[in-house]
Amino acid sequence: MIQSKHDQCRYQHLTLANGLRVLLVEDTDTRKSAVSATIAMGHFQDPADCEGLSHLLEHMLFLGCEGYNSPNHLADYLSSWGGHVNAWTGTEHSSFYFDVLTQGLEPALAQFAAMLQRPEFSATNIESETQSIDAEFRLKQQDDLRCLYQVHKETCNPEHPFSKFSVGNLQVFSRFSSSELKNMLETMHTEHYRASNITLCVVSDLPLSQSKSMVCNYFESISGGQEASAPNELPPLYLPEQLGLILKVVPIKTARRMIVTFALPDVQPYYRSKPLYLLSHLIGDEGQGSLLYHLKKQGLATNLSAGGGIQGSNFKDFNINLQLTAQGAEQWPKVLSDVFAYLQLIKTEGVSPWRFDERKQFNQLAFDFHDKPKAMDMASNLSVQMHHYPAEHVLIGDYLMESYEPELVSSLLAQMNPDNMRLKLIMPELKTNREARWYSTPYAVEKLSAPLRQQLLDAPVPASMKLPEANPYLCVRTEPGRANPEFHLPQPLISDKGFKFWFGQDPDFKQPKGELYLSFDSGAIENDPELRCYKRIWTSIVQEKLSQNYYQAMIAGLNFHFYAHQGGFSLHTSGFSDRQFELAEKMLLDVIRFDFSDSQFERARARQWQAMQNNLLNKPINRLFTRLSVLLQPLSDSPLEMLPILDSATPDTMRTMQGRILEKMHLDGFAYGDFTETEARQFADNINTKVLRDVQPMSAIARRIVSLESAQRYLLPVRCQPGENAVLLYLQSPDNSITSIASTILTEQLLAGPFFNQLRTEKQLGYVVGSGYMPYNQHPGVGFYIQSPNYSLEELVMHIDDFLLKGPELMLSIAEQEWQGVKSSISKQLIARDTSLSMRSQRLWLAIGNQDYEFNQQHRLSAQIQDISRAQVADFFRQQINKEHPAQVLLYSQPTQLSHTSLAGQMISNMTNFKANAALVP
Repeated sequence: MIQSKHDQCRYQHLTLANGLRVLLVEDTDTRKSAVSATIAMGHFQDPADCEGLSHLLEHMLFLGCEGYNSPNHLADYLSSWGGHVNAWTGTEHSSFYFDVLTQGLEPALAQFAAMLQRPEFSATNIESETQSIDAEFRLKQQDDLRCLYQVHKETCNPEHPFSKFSVGNLQVFSRFSSSELKNMLETMHTEHYRASNITLCVVSDLPLSQSKSMVCNYFESISGGQEASAPNELPPLYLPEQLGLILKVVPIKTARRMIVTFALPDVQPYYRSKPLYLLSHLIGDEGQGSLLYHLKKQGLATNLSAGGGIQGSNFKDFNINLQLTAQGAEQWPKVLSDVFAYLQLIKTEGVSPWRFDERKQFNQLAFDFHDKPKAMDMASNLSVQMHHYPAEHVLIGDYLMESYEPELVSSLLAQMNPDNMRLKLIMPELKTNREARWYSTPYAVEKLSAPLRQQLLDAPVPASMKLPEANPYLCVRTEPGRANPEFHLPQPLISDKGFKFWFGQDPDFKQPKGELYLSFDSGAIENDPELRCYKRIWTSIVQEKLSQNYYQAMIAGLNFHFYAHQGGFSLHTSGFSDRQFELAEKMLLDVIRFDFSDSQFERARARQWQAMQNNLLNKPINRLFTRLSVLLQPLSDSPLEMLPILDSATPDTMRTMQGRILEKMHLDGFAYGDFTETEARQFADNINTKVLRDVQPMSAIARRIVSLESAQRYLLPVRCQPGENAVLLYLQSPDNSITSIASTILTEQLLAGPFFNQLRTEKQLGYVVGSGYMPYNQHPGVGFYIQSPNYSLEELVMHIDDFLLKGPELMLSIAEQEWQGVKSSISKQLIARDTSLSMRSQRLWLAIGNQDYEFNQQHRLSAQIQDISRAQVADFFRQQINKEHPAQVLLYSQPTQLSHTSLAGQMISNMTNFKANAALVP
């Protein structure tokens, strides 16, 4: 098995006696163990008369099996050992995966194997889970991706299994009795959940021999099943008359998109040369001369991506996805012509050998120095890759570029023609004459006209279009330097009033990489909502400009992100340390000297306006979370507050605001990784003398939150789209002491499983039911939420309150062994080793932001959790739900301005006024 020369993991690939393929990974640095099983079965295998059966099967596997008959037995067990479980069902595969502290791995593995082998399919659970899937289906009714997906299905070959409705709902499942569904589930499970159809990956810090012993013990009993017959050859995804089409779709949210799709054969056999990867790189380029650059200059598009699209065992859609401006939507034939002109440029110039070699070199660097993923991400990815690559290429398959095959590239390019195209136009102003089944999406289908077809064939290549030049940012230094023990923990290099800069060196990961965080607080931000709105526009303009100017750096492994935050804005760079300081300095000088055109301003303003409008159309529960964040953070503003400012914003005012943003600032910086002290000091000095030279220094803006302490619970209605009711009850902890943080974390951990089981699994209140530890500006709190298609707001709140009233008693009833296991699990997670340089850098940066200059808060919190008693946590929660002195807010969906509710509490009728008069807490 080919692995990176810097990969310290040990791997063992084996095939059990029953034919099950296994990949074992020994990672001595992992925080948790993780397991993933992927089955070669998806919704393509659904019966024609019971679409969504594979999705139902996925749900049913969690609801009891031989030896573990209680619903959610695995999830409940894992929660007490710091773990989680999840699953998905795709077109041709299904996957189940979990993580857990290693001490709890073997019992979890036993339950996991049992649920895959011997599910019970009880009639009661089948009935309840069909309700749950129906709630999930209804939850996605306003999801544009689901709606577009259904249009795609209805306009492809009806004989191809992709055309099937993959989710399922009550309309489908109610055609059958519970016993009939049980029989179909058992048949599907027996046929497909056989050893030769399953791949298993286990990632753990245990020795390979110990992992192997456990896997053999629990998974060799999976039936090998009958010898699999060769799968039936799938029909073509598209019939001839389904190509050369224009699909016009009206979205729910405000969007103007064009997706140019070319129908290609399966390209997986060509993974050693990656011809489509090369084409995606060229078409998706964002630098000067690129297709996107050309369209932006004409004011026709704001964003472009290339290469995505559905893929399966006999098909691959190659998508060129464009975000259009209003002008671009009106002139979409012109945009399409430019796309074909750029394709012609590629065909004319060809994909030269040096381009292949350059991408091959970048891929090799990415493979050799990739950040190690979390154990669950690694396991779930590798179990899927085992279905796509031979054993020796499971790790490197996505990066491998062995052979330059220009003929193959030319062959695929030749198929990118008007007759092999499906054009999707997604715009609110389109005229339609059809409605998609299940999601009621308005759409129309038209044949590409002969004049437009000829226009595309004859599209001239503008002189301004050119393919990207050789990348100047290729990493030269790939051997990391030696870390100085003095800087193993970050040390301040500069501690001035307006500029604090920290520096640290990584002693462990030994990669030629680094991370640089630069956070600017602006003094003009605090008391000016209009300026905060303009700041969003400004940061959007700057990010667009940086992406254009430094796109080559990004694809060479020097990543950057420029974004707005509460107090101002930030620049975060990461990747190869070679030339990273140089890049960051250039970017910051661009920022302070930045000028923009009226058209750049208008594009950014339109992007922000569209994002705000679309936020108002989000799912109700998402709207509640957004509004809670705005309510609690004084320097955050809601979309409804910003939209009027965006409507009247002008370029000239933006130029004035830009000066105000940069006039008075505080900069906090942190560099960590494979940098030298000399480089860091030189960079900090350059920032001080060049970037901050004319800036008035100030102290950092305090990050405080609104206090919710009151005589009664606050109520905050949130305007949402009608259809489903949603509630979010947030309990704010009394302070941000270590004791409060520990008690809040333990409260959520103890109540999360029972809350989900009682309100979702047993009472079926809705598909979206849950809780979460939700700190704001480091102040702890916990939230409980439900979104339901069937229950009123009053009923949902009643169920939450009834559950919470029993919370202290539930905590005290937990067995001592389980209580100690929960505490141990959380404590170990808090102080677990960082698994990547980026994870460590982020943790240290957060510590600096929290003024944890000893970098030991996690250890202090871990110790506090170990010392706390059940009675203390129960008393803490009892105070949180005390109706006489609550610090709570109940947010709920309100479909219309005139809606009324009988919910008890103190109404927040004007959030802006409420925040202006509220007490603030650290």
